[in-house]
Amino acid sequence: MWHDTYLKAVLQPDYTYASEHLLPHLFDALTAHSLMLDGVGVTHAAEAARLLRDIRREPFPPYDPRVEDVFFTIDQKLAGLNPDAAGAMRTALSRNDLDMTIYRLSARLRLMRALSRLLTLRRTLLDFAEREIDTVIVAYTHHQPAQPTTLAHYLTAVENNLARDTGRMFEALSRVNLSPMGAVALGGTSFPIDRYRTAELLAFERPIENTYDAVSASDWQVEVASVITITSTTLSRVLHDMLFWASRGLLSLEDGLVQGSSVMPQKRNPVALEHARTKFSKAIGITQSVILSSHNVPFGDINDPGPDMQPPLSSMWQEFREGVELLTVSLSNPAINREKWLREAQLGESPVTELADAITRKTGCGFRAAHGRVKALLEQLHDQERAVDTLTLADLHGIGVELTTTELVSALNPAEFIARRTTLGGPAPSVMRGQLGEASARLRADLENHERLTHRFMASRAHLEGDGVQECKGLRV
Repeated sequence: MWHDTYLKAVLQPDYTYASEHLLPHLFDALTAHSLMLDGVGVTHAAEAARLLRDIRREPFPPYDPRVEDVFFTIDQKLAGLNPDAAGAMRTALSRNDLDMTIYRLSARLRLMRALSRLLTLRRTLLDFAEREIDTVIVAYTHHQPAQPTTLAHYLTAVENNLARDTGRMFEALSRVNLSPMGAVALGGTSFPIDRYRTAELLAFERPIENTYDAVSASDWQVEVASVITITSTTLSRVLHDMLFWASRGLLSLEDGLVQGSSVMPQKRNPVALEHARTKFSKAIGITQSVILSSHNVPFGDINDPGPDMQPPLSSMWQEFREGVELLTVSLSNPAINREKWLREAQLGESPVTELADAITRKTGCGFRAAHGRVKALLEQLHDQERAVDTLTLADLHGIGVELTTTELVSALNPAEFIARRTTLGGPAPSVMRGQLGEASARLRADLENHERLTHRFMASRAHLEGDGVQECKGLRV
Protein backbone atom coordinates (compact mmCIF):
# COMPACT_ATOMS: atom_id res chain seq x y z
CA MET A 1 0.00 0.00 0.00
CA TRP A 2 1.01 3.59 -0.58
CA HIS A 3 2.07 5.78 2.34
CA ASP A 4 -0.88 7.77 3.67
CA THR A 5 0.93 11.08 3.18
CA TYR A 6 1.73 10.25 -0.46
CA LEU A 7 -1.88 9.24 -1.02
CA LYS A 8 -3.22 12.52 0.35
CA ALA A 9 -0.60 14.83 -1.13
CA VAL A 10 -0.19 13.27 -4.58
CA LEU A 11 -2.25 10.30 -5.70
CA GLN A 12 -5.71 11.37 -4.57
CA PRO A 13 -5.39 14.99 -5.88
CA ASP A 14 -3.96 13.68 -9.16
CA TYR A 15 -6.83 11.21 -9.50
CA THR A 16 -9.39 13.92 -8.78
CA TYR A 17 -7.83 16.33 -11.27
CA ALA A 18 -7.51 13.69 -13.99
CA SER A 19 -11.09 12.51 -13.44
CA GLU A 20 -12.42 16.05 -13.81
CA HIS A 21 -10.21 17.35 -16.62
CA LEU A 22 -8.36 14.63 -18.51
CA LEU A 23 -10.61 11.58 -18.86
CA PRO A 24 -11.98 12.31 -22.37
CA HIS A 25 -8.43 12.79 -23.62
CA LEU A 26 -7.28 9.59 -21.92
CA PHE A 27 -10.05 7.58 -23.58
CA ASP A 28 -9.31 9.23 -26.92
CA ALA A 29 -5.62 8.34 -26.73
CA LEU A 30 -6.22 4.74 -25.63
CA THR A 31 -8.90 4.19 -28.26
CA ALA A 32 -6.75 5.66 -31.04
CA HIS A 33 -3.85 3.49 -29.93
CA SER A 34 -6.04 0.38 -29.95
CA LEU A 35 -7.47 1.18 -33.39
CA MET A 36 -3.95 1.64 -34.72
CA LEU A 37 -2.87 -1.67 -33.22
CA ASP A 38 -5.82 -3.37 -34.88
CA GLY A 39 -4.73 -1.85 -38.17
CA VAL A 40 -1.25 -3.39 -37.88
CA GLY A 41 -2.66 -6.80 -36.98
CA VAL A 42 -2.47 -6.96 -33.17
CA THR A 43 -5.00 -9.60 -32.07
CA HIS A 44 -7.83 -8.43 -29.76
CA ALA A 45 -6.98 -4.74 -30.30
CA ALA A 46 -10.32 -4.14 -32.05
CA GLU A 47 -12.11 -5.56 -29.01
CA ALA A 48 -10.07 -3.26 -26.77
CA ALA A 49 -11.25 -0.24 -28.80
CA ARG A 50 -14.86 -1.43 -28.62
CA LEU A 51 -14.74 -1.94 -24.85
CA LEU A 52 -13.04 1.42 -24.30
CA ARG A 53 -15.93 3.08 -26.11
CA ASP A 54 -18.35 1.30 -23.79
CA ILE A 55 -16.41 2.06 -20.60
CA ARG A 56 -16.18 5.78 -21.33
CA ARG A 57 -19.99 5.99 -21.32
CA GLU A 58 -20.18 4.61 -17.77
CA PRO A 59 -19.78 6.66 -14.58
CA PHE A 60 -16.12 6.74 -13.70
CA PRO A 61 -15.21 5.05 -10.41
CA PRO A 62 -14.41 7.22 -7.38
CA TYR A 63 -10.91 7.27 -5.96
CA ASP A 64 -9.69 3.95 -4.63
CA PRO A 65 -6.36 4.07 -2.74
CA ARG A 66 -5.60 0.56 -3.94
CA VAL A 67 -5.38 1.76 -7.57
CA GLU A 68 -2.55 4.10 -8.50
CA ASP A 69 -4.23 6.37 -11.04
CA VAL A 70 -6.94 6.74 -13.67
CA PHE A 71 -4.97 4.74 -16.25
CA PHE A 72 -4.77 1.67 -14.05
CA THR A 73 -8.45 2.11 -13.15
CA ILE A 74 -9.29 1.74 -16.85
CA ASP A 75 -6.71 -0.99 -17.31
CA GLN A 76 -8.21 -3.06 -14.49
CA LYS A 77 -11.74 -2.47 -15.74
CA LEU A 78 -10.75 -3.61 -19.22
CA ALA A 79 -8.91 -6.65 -17.87
CA GLY A 80 -11.99 -7.64 -15.90
CA LEU A 81 -14.08 -7.56 -19.05
CA ASN A 82 -11.56 -9.16 -21.41
CA PRO A 83 -7.97 -9.91 -20.35
CA ASP A 84 -6.89 -10.44 -23.95
CA ALA A 85 -8.20 -7.02 -24.95
CA ALA A 86 -6.42 -5.41 -22.02
CA GLY A 87 -3.21 -7.16 -23.01
CA ALA A 88 -3.55 -5.95 -26.57
CA MET A 89 -4.09 -2.34 -25.47
CA ARG A 90 -0.88 -2.42 -23.42
CA THR A 91 1.18 -3.35 -26.48
CA ALA A 92 3.76 -0.64 -27.29
CA LEU A 93 2.24 1.68 -24.68
CA SER A 94 3.72 3.46 -21.68
CA ARG A 95 2.22 6.01 -19.38
CA ASN A 96 5.13 8.22 -20.47
CA ASP A 97 3.94 8.72 -24.05
CA LEU A 98 0.30 8.37 -22.99
CA ASP A 99 0.53 11.14 -20.39
CA MET A 100 2.28 13.59 -22.69
CA THR A 101 -0.36 12.88 -25.34
CA ILE A 102 -3.17 13.57 -22.88
CA TYR A 103 -1.55 16.83 -21.76
CA ARG A 104 -1.19 17.97 -25.35
CA LEU A 105 -4.81 17.10 -26.14
CA SER A 106 -5.92 19.05 -23.08
CA ALA A 107 -3.77 22.04 -24.01
CA ARG A 108 -5.12 21.90 -27.57
CA LEU A 109 -8.70 22.10 -26.33
CA ARG A 110 -7.89 24.92 -23.90
CA LEU A 111 -6.07 26.86 -26.61
CA MET A 112 -9.03 26.49 -28.94
CA ARG A 113 -11.35 27.82 -26.25
CA ALA A 114 -9.01 30.71 -25.49
CA LEU A 115 -8.83 31.51 -29.19
CA SER A 116 -12.62 31.52 -29.41
CA ARG A 117 -12.88 34.03 -26.56
CA LEU A 118 -10.12 36.18 -28.00
CA LEU A 119 -11.86 36.23 -31.38
CA THR A 120 -15.09 37.28 -29.67
CA LEU A 121 -13.26 40.08 -27.87
CA ARG A 122 -11.78 41.27 -31.15
CA ARG A 123 -15.25 41.34 -32.74
CA THR A 124 -16.52 43.32 -29.74
CA LEU A 125 -13.69 45.83 -30.10
CA LEU A 126 -14.32 46.32 -33.81
CA ASP A 127 -18.07 46.73 -33.31
CA PHE A 128 -17.34 49.29 -30.59
CA ALA A 129 -14.85 51.09 -32.85
CA GLU A 130 -17.35 51.32 -35.70
CA ARG A 131 -19.68 53.24 -33.37
CA GLU A 132 -16.92 55.63 -32.30
CA ILE A 133 -15.16 56.62 -35.53
CA ASP A 134 -15.94 60.31 -34.91
CA THR A 135 -15.58 60.27 -31.11
CA VAL A 136 -12.74 62.63 -30.20
CA ILE A 137 -10.57 61.65 -27.23
CA VAL A 138 -7.31 62.93 -25.81
CA ALA A 139 -4.55 60.33 -25.99
CA TYR A 140 -1.96 60.30 -23.23
CA THR A 141 1.77 59.63 -23.38
CA HIS A 142 3.91 59.45 -20.23
CA HIS A 143 0.74 60.02 -18.19
CA GLN A 144 0.28 63.46 -19.78
CA PRO A 145 -2.23 64.69 -22.41
CA ALA A 146 -0.59 64.24 -25.81
CA GLN A 147 -2.71 64.60 -28.97
CA PRO A 148 -6.33 64.32 -30.04
CA THR A 149 -7.35 61.07 -31.66
CA THR A 150 -10.53 59.02 -31.78
CA LEU A 151 -11.84 56.27 -29.59
CA ALA A 152 -12.01 54.12 -32.72
CA HIS A 153 -8.29 54.70 -33.30
CA TYR A 154 -7.52 53.46 -29.78
CA LEU A 155 -9.84 50.45 -29.98
CA THR A 156 -8.49 49.41 -33.37
CA ALA A 157 -4.95 49.63 -32.02
CA VAL A 158 -5.93 47.18 -29.28
CA GLU A 159 -7.57 44.87 -31.82
CA ASN A 160 -4.44 44.98 -33.98
CA ASN A 161 -2.42 43.87 -30.96
CA LEU A 162 -4.87 41.06 -30.20
CA ALA A 163 -4.70 39.94 -33.82
CA ARG A 164 -0.98 39.32 -33.28
CA ASP A 165 -1.81 37.50 -30.04
CA THR A 166 -4.24 35.36 -32.03
CA GLY A 167 -1.43 34.57 -34.44
CA ARG A 168 0.79 33.58 -31.52
CA MET A 169 -1.89 31.23 -30.24
CA PHE A 170 -2.36 29.59 -33.63
CA GLU A 171 1.41 29.20 -33.93
CA ALA A 172 1.64 27.72 -30.43
CA LEU A 173 -1.20 25.37 -31.36
CA SER A 174 0.79 24.09 -34.32
CA ARG A 175 3.58 23.03 -31.94
CA VAL A 176 1.22 21.68 -29.29
CA ASN A 177 -0.62 19.60 -31.86
CA LEU A 178 2.07 16.93 -32.32
CA SER A 179 1.70 13.31 -31.25
CA PRO A 180 3.95 11.62 -28.65
CA MET A 181 2.08 8.30 -29.02
CA GLY A 182 4.32 5.41 -29.93
CA ALA A 183 7.35 6.84 -28.15
CA VAL A 184 6.50 4.40 -25.32
CA ALA A 185 8.88 4.89 -22.37
CA LEU A 186 11.31 6.93 -24.50
CA GLY A 187 13.00 4.44 -26.84
CA GLY A 188 10.10 3.48 -29.06
CA THR A 189 9.12 -0.18 -29.53
CA SER A 190 10.07 -3.32 -31.39
CA PHE A 191 6.45 -3.82 -32.47
CA PRO A 192 5.60 -2.62 -36.02
CA ILE A 193 3.26 0.18 -34.97
CA ASP A 194 2.07 3.02 -37.22
CA ARG A 195 2.67 6.29 -35.37
CA TYR A 196 1.31 8.33 -38.28
CA ARG A 197 -2.02 6.53 -38.06
CA THR A 198 -2.33 7.20 -34.33
CA ALA A 199 -1.53 10.86 -34.94
CA GLU A 200 -4.18 11.02 -37.67
CA LEU A 201 -6.82 9.41 -35.48
CA LEU A 202 -6.17 12.01 -32.77
CA ALA A 203 -6.15 14.86 -35.33
CA PHE A 204 -2.52 15.69 -34.57
CA GLU A 205 -0.49 17.21 -37.38
CA ARG A 206 2.13 14.45 -37.24
CA PRO A 207 4.09 12.35 -34.75
CA ILE A 208 7.00 13.89 -32.87
CA GLU A 209 9.86 12.37 -34.81
CA ASN A 210 12.23 11.72 -31.88
CA THR A 211 10.84 9.37 -29.23
CA TYR A 212 13.10 10.78 -26.48
CA ASP A 213 11.85 14.29 -27.30
CA ALA A 214 8.25 13.05 -27.33
CA VAL A 215 8.22 12.14 -23.64
CA SER A 216 10.69 14.76 -22.37
CA ALA A 217 9.88 18.13 -23.93
CA SER A 218 8.13 20.86 -21.97
CA ASP A 219 8.92 23.75 -24.31
CA TRP A 220 5.39 23.63 -25.71
CA GLN A 221 3.89 24.17 -22.25
CA VAL A 222 6.27 27.04 -21.55
CA GLU A 223 5.33 28.53 -24.92
CA VAL A 224 1.62 28.33 -24.11
CA ALA A 225 2.25 29.99 -20.74
CA SER A 226 4.29 32.70 -22.47
CA VAL A 227 1.52 33.42 -24.98
CA ILE A 228 -0.95 33.81 -22.11
CA THR A 229 1.51 36.14 -20.37
CA ILE A 230 1.82 38.31 -23.48
CA THR A 231 -1.92 38.53 -24.08
CA SER A 232 -2.73 39.12 -20.41
CA THR A 233 -0.15 41.89 -20.26
CA THR A 234 -1.74 43.65 -23.24
CA LEU A 235 -5.24 43.38 -21.79
CA SER A 236 -4.12 44.57 -18.37
CA ARG A 237 -2.90 47.80 -20.00
CA VAL A 238 -6.26 48.27 -21.69
CA LEU A 239 -7.94 47.82 -18.32
CA HIS A 240 -5.68 50.47 -16.84
CA ASP A 241 -6.93 52.95 -19.44
CA MET A 242 -10.57 51.98 -18.98
CA LEU A 243 -10.35 52.44 -15.23
CA PHE A 244 -8.69 55.82 -15.77
CA TRP A 245 -11.49 56.87 -18.12
CA ALA A 246 -14.14 55.59 -15.71
CA SER A 247 -12.56 57.54 -12.83
CA ARG A 248 -13.05 60.75 -14.84
CA GLY A 249 -16.60 60.05 -15.97
CA LEU A 250 -15.63 59.51 -19.60
CA LEU A 251 -16.83 55.91 -19.64
CA SER A 252 -19.48 54.13 -17.57
CA LEU A 253 -20.28 50.43 -17.43
CA GLU A 254 -23.72 48.89 -17.47
CA ASP A 255 -25.51 48.57 -14.13
CA GLY A 256 -24.83 44.86 -13.82
CA LEU A 257 -21.08 45.46 -13.95
CA VAL A 258 -20.81 48.15 -11.25
CA GLN A 259 -21.25 48.18 -7.48
CA GLY A 260 -22.45 50.94 -5.22
CA SER A 261 -21.26 51.92 -1.77
CA SER A 262 -22.81 51.15 1.60
CA VAL A 263 -22.05 54.74 2.66
CA MET A 264 -21.70 56.92 -0.44
CA PRO A 265 -24.91 56.99 -2.49
CA GLN A 266 -23.23 58.48 -5.57
CA LYS A 267 -20.73 55.68 -6.13
CA ARG A 268 -20.71 53.56 -9.30
CA ASN A 269 -17.60 51.48 -8.90
CA PRO A 270 -16.48 49.71 -12.14
CA VAL A 271 -15.71 46.50 -10.27
CA ALA A 272 -15.92 44.24 -13.33
CA LEU A 273 -12.83 45.99 -14.68
CA GLU A 274 -11.02 45.66 -11.36
CA HIS A 275 -11.76 41.94 -11.16
CA ALA A 276 -10.66 41.45 -14.77
CA ARG A 277 -7.37 43.19 -14.01
CA THR A 278 -6.82 40.92 -11.01
CA LYS A 279 -7.54 37.82 -13.06
CA PHE A 280 -4.97 38.75 -15.68
CA SER A 281 -2.45 39.43 -12.92
CA LYS A 282 -3.16 36.02 -11.42
CA ALA A 283 -2.87 34.35 -14.82
CA ILE A 284 0.54 35.96 -15.35
CA GLY A 285 1.63 34.87 -11.88
CA ILE A 286 0.60 31.28 -12.50
CA THR A 287 2.51 31.16 -15.78
CA GLN A 288 5.69 31.71 -13.79
CA SER A 289 5.08 28.49 -11.85
CA VAL A 290 4.70 26.68 -15.18
CA ILE A 291 8.02 28.02 -16.40
CA LEU A 292 9.79 27.29 -13.12
CA SER A 293 8.47 23.72 -13.08
CA SER A 294 10.45 23.16 -16.28
CA HIS A 295 13.57 24.92 -15.06
CA ASN A 296 16.71 23.05 -13.99
CA VAL A 297 15.18 19.56 -14.07
CA PRO A 298 16.33 16.53 -16.09
CA PHE A 299 15.40 16.37 -19.76
CA GLY A 300 13.33 13.23 -19.58
CA ASP A 301 10.02 11.93 -18.31
CA ILE A 302 9.62 13.55 -14.89
CA ASN A 303 6.76 14.75 -12.71
CA ASP A 304 7.75 18.43 -12.51
CA PRO A 305 6.67 19.39 -16.06
CA GLY A 306 4.26 16.45 -16.25
CA PRO A 307 1.37 15.77 -13.87
CA ASP A 308 2.52 18.36 -11.34
CA MET A 309 2.23 21.12 -13.95
CA GLN A 310 -1.32 20.36 -15.05
CA PRO A 311 -3.31 21.92 -12.15
CA PRO A 312 -1.43 25.25 -12.41
CA LEU A 313 -2.06 25.25 -16.15
CA SER A 314 -5.75 24.67 -15.48
CA SER A 315 -5.84 27.59 -13.05
CA MET A 316 -4.05 29.76 -15.61
CA TRP A 317 -6.66 28.96 -18.24
CA GLN A 318 -9.51 29.70 -15.82
CA GLU A 319 -8.16 33.09 -14.73
CA PHE A 320 -7.44 34.07 -18.33
CA ARG A 321 -10.88 32.94 -19.48
CA GLU A 322 -12.71 34.86 -16.78
CA GLY A 323 -10.61 37.98 -17.36
CA VAL A 324 -11.34 37.97 -21.11
CA GLU A 325 -15.05 37.37 -20.52
CA LEU A 326 -15.30 40.24 -18.00
CA LEU A 327 -13.48 42.60 -20.34
CA THR A 328 -15.63 41.55 -23.29
CA VAL A 329 -18.93 42.27 -21.54
CA SER A 330 -17.52 45.55 -20.22
CA LEU A 331 -16.72 46.65 -23.78
CA SER A 332 -20.01 45.47 -25.24
CA ASN A 333 -22.21 48.40 -24.28
CA PRO A 334 -20.49 51.06 -22.14
CA ALA A 335 -21.82 54.62 -21.98
CA ILE A 336 -19.37 57.10 -23.53
CA ASN A 337 -19.41 60.77 -22.50
CA ARG A 338 -18.47 62.11 -25.92
CA GLU A 339 -19.18 65.74 -25.01
CA LYS A 340 -16.87 65.67 -21.99
CA TRP A 341 -14.09 64.04 -23.98
CA LEU A 342 -14.46 66.64 -26.74
CA ARG A 343 -14.36 69.51 -24.22
CA GLU A 344 -11.11 68.14 -22.81
CA ALA A 345 -9.63 68.20 -26.30
CA GLN A 346 -10.95 71.68 -27.06
CA LEU A 347 -9.88 73.31 -23.80
CA GLY A 348 -6.53 71.58 -23.39
CA GLU A 349 -3.25 71.85 -25.25
CA SER A 350 -3.33 68.56 -27.12
CA PRO A 351 -3.94 70.08 -30.61
CA VAL A 352 -0.91 72.39 -30.59
CA THR A 353 1.18 70.03 -32.73
CA GLU A 354 -1.10 71.07 -35.57
CA LEU A 355 -0.41 74.75 -34.80
CA ALA A 356 3.29 74.05 -35.30
CA ASP A 357 2.43 72.20 -38.53
CA ALA A 358 0.35 75.20 -39.69
CA ILE A 359 3.19 77.61 -38.97
CA THR A 360 5.59 75.37 -40.87
CA ARG A 361 3.31 75.27 -43.89
CA LYS A 362 2.64 79.02 -43.78
CA THR A 363 6.15 80.31 -43.16
CA GLY A 364 8.34 77.57 -44.60
CA CYS A 365 10.58 77.95 -41.56
CA GLY A 366 10.89 74.24 -40.87
CA PHE A 367 9.19 72.26 -38.14
CA ARG A 368 12.07 72.61 -35.68
CA ALA A 369 11.73 76.40 -35.65
CA ALA A 370 7.93 76.23 -35.58
CA HIS A 371 8.08 73.80 -32.65
CA GLY A 372 10.26 76.28 -30.75
CA ARG A 373 7.90 79.17 -31.44
CA VAL A 374 4.86 77.27 -30.20
CA LYS A 375 6.74 76.16 -27.11
CA ALA A 376 7.65 79.78 -26.35
CA LEU A 377 4.04 80.81 -26.93
CA LEU A 378 2.81 78.19 -24.47
CA GLU A 379 5.25 79.44 -21.84
CA GLN A 380 3.80 82.93 -22.23
CA LEU A 381 0.27 81.61 -21.84
CA HIS A 382 1.25 79.70 -18.70
CA ASP A 383 2.84 82.83 -17.22
CA GLN A 384 -0.40 84.70 -17.92
CA GLU A 385 -2.53 81.79 -16.64
CA ARG A 386 -4.37 81.61 -19.94
CA ALA A 387 -5.72 78.58 -21.82
CA VAL A 388 -4.81 77.74 -25.41
CA ASP A 389 -8.32 78.50 -26.61
CA THR A 390 -7.70 82.18 -25.71
CA LEU A 391 -4.91 82.51 -28.27
CA THR A 392 -5.24 85.55 -30.55
CA LEU A 393 -3.61 86.71 -33.74
CA ALA A 394 -1.78 89.31 -31.63
CA ASP A 395 -0.17 86.50 -29.63
CA LEU A 396 1.05 84.98 -32.85
CA HIS A 397 2.37 88.32 -34.07
CA GLY A 398 4.39 88.50 -30.87
CA ILE A 399 6.37 85.43 -31.92
CA GLY A 400 6.67 86.57 -35.51
CA VAL A 401 3.92 84.42 -37.02
CA GLU A 402 1.23 85.63 -39.40
CA LEU A 403 -1.87 83.39 -39.62
CA THR A 404 -5.43 84.25 -40.50
CA THR A 405 -8.22 83.80 -37.99
CA THR A 406 -9.51 80.83 -39.99
CA GLU A 407 -6.08 79.21 -39.98
CA LEU A 408 -5.68 79.71 -36.23
CA VAL A 409 -9.11 78.33 -35.39
CA SER A 410 -8.58 75.38 -37.70
CA ALA A 411 -5.16 74.60 -36.19
CA LEU A 412 -6.66 74.39 -32.70
CA ASN A 413 -9.73 72.36 -33.68
CA PRO A 414 -9.32 68.76 -32.43
CA ALA A 415 -11.67 67.32 -35.06
CA GLU A 416 -9.71 68.99 -37.85
CA PHE A 417 -6.45 67.82 -36.26
CA ILE A 418 -7.76 64.27 -36.57
CA ALA A 419 -9.19 64.72 -40.06
CA ARG A 420 -5.78 65.81 -41.37
CA ARG A 421 -4.08 62.62 -40.12
CA THR A 422 -4.75 60.61 -43.28
CA THR A 423 -1.45 58.75 -43.57
CA LEU A 424 -1.40 54.96 -43.19
CA GLY A 425 -2.67 54.00 -39.74
CA GLY A 426 -3.83 57.49 -38.84
CA PRO A 427 -7.04 58.37 -36.96
CA ALA A 428 -8.83 60.31 -39.71
CA PRO A 429 -12.34 58.86 -40.16
CA SER A 430 -11.68 58.41 -43.89
CA VAL A 431 -8.67 56.23 -43.04
CA MET A 432 -10.25 54.52 -40.05
CA ARG A 433 -13.11 53.07 -42.08
CA GLY A 434 -10.62 51.32 -44.33
CA GLN A 435 -8.63 50.08 -41.33
CA LEU A 436 -11.77 48.65 -39.77
CA GLY A 437 -12.60 46.87 -43.03
CA GLU A 438 -9.13 45.32 -43.17
CA ALA A 439 -9.31 44.31 -39.51
CA SER A 440 -12.71 42.70 -40.03
CA ALA A 441 -11.41 40.74 -43.02
CA ARG A 442 -8.45 39.51 -40.96
CA LEU A 443 -10.80 38.52 -38.17
CA ARG A 444 -13.02 36.58 -40.59
CA ALA A 445 -9.97 34.66 -41.80
CA ASP A 446 -9.02 33.78 -38.22
CA LEU A 447 -12.59 32.73 -37.46
CA GLU A 448 -12.60 30.47 -40.51
CA ASN A 449 -9.30 28.90 -39.46
CA HIS A 450 -10.68 28.30 -35.98
CA GLU A 451 -13.86 26.79 -37.38
CA ARG A 452 -11.86 24.48 -39.66
CA LEU A 453 -9.75 23.24 -36.77
CA THR A 454 -12.80 22.86 -34.54
CA HIS A 455 -14.49 20.68 -37.16
CA ARG A 456 -11.38 18.55 -37.49
CA PHE A 457 -10.95 18.01 -33.74
CA MET A 458 -14.66 17.32 -33.24
CA ALA A 459 -14.62 14.75 -36.05
CA SER A 460 -11.73 12.99 -34.34
CA ARG A 461 -13.54 12.92 -30.99
CA ALA A 462 -16.78 11.66 -32.59
CA HIS A 463 -14.94 8.82 -34.30
CA LEU A 464 -13.05 7.80 -31.19
CA GLU A 465 -16.23 7.87 -29.14
CA GLY A 466 -17.76 5.52 -31.73
CA ASP A 467 -20.69 7.67 -32.80
CA GLY A 468 -21.48 5.51 -35.81
CA VAL A 469 -18.29 6.56 -37.62
CA GLN A 470 -16.46 3.62 -39.19
CA GLU A 471 -13.56 5.46 -40.80
CA CYS A 472 -11.39 8.36 -39.77
CA LYS A 473 -10.03 9.41 -43.13
CA GLY A 474 -9.58 12.99 -44.22
CA LEU A 475 -9.18 14.48 -40.74
CA ARG A 476 -6.14 16.29 -42.05
CA VAL A 477 -8.17 19.01 -43.79
